[in-house]
Amino acid sequence: MEMGNLSKVIASGVLVAFLGACSTTGETTDATASTEAALVAAEAQALAETQALAEAEALALAETQALAEAAVQAQAEADAAEAALQAENEAAQAAIIAQQQEEAEAQALAHIIYFDFDQSTIKAEFRAALNGHAAYLSQNPSANIVLEGHADERGTREYNIALGERRGNAVSRYLVVQGVSVDAIEVVSFGEERPVNAGHDSASWAENRRVEIRYINY
Repeated sequence: MEMGNLSKVIASGVLVAFLGACSTTGETTDATASTEAALVAAEAQALAETQALAEAEALALAETQALAEAAVQAQAEADAAEAALQAENEAAQAAIIAQQQEEAEAQALAHIIYFDFDQSTIKAEFRAALNGHAAYLSQNPSANIVLEGHADERGTREYNIALGERRGNAVSRYLVVQGVSVDAIEVVSFGEERPVNAGHDSASWAENRRVEIRYINY
């Protein structure tokens, strides 16, 4: 009777140990599975963060390249604008120099046209000077001249006023034929009233028979 009870006790102990072992094995398996899942999740998170970082770096690189291209474009536009401005300044400076040269050449031309006694015909020796004035006036529409006609003291005052006017008109017609606008020319006559030489001889009279070309503005 006592042997039967002992067998039952031993059997119960073995069963309890077996059940305990089974329980421990199940807990270990569950813990391992949870750990592996956590590792997989961590790796996935790390991969996602790495991809996000790579995308951010790519975006930053693209923005940097865009900024660099914009800077290059802006510099190119600035250089082009500066070159254009420099070209304009050089052209303006060249135009000023050319204008000054033309003015100097015009000022260097003969400004007094002399006439024979009681004549208003332009002498051949003065045509070159008049051609120079005509060229300057044609190229510079803003320039205007006054042609002052004069006569020597011989003859009446009224006659000499008319003679001075005829001489001024003769010069005006010559310039207009050469292409000068009639609006750029004004003719006045002083007759014998403004002699450049107060003498009373042929040489003095020759100096007073004249048309003076006066520029109002160059």
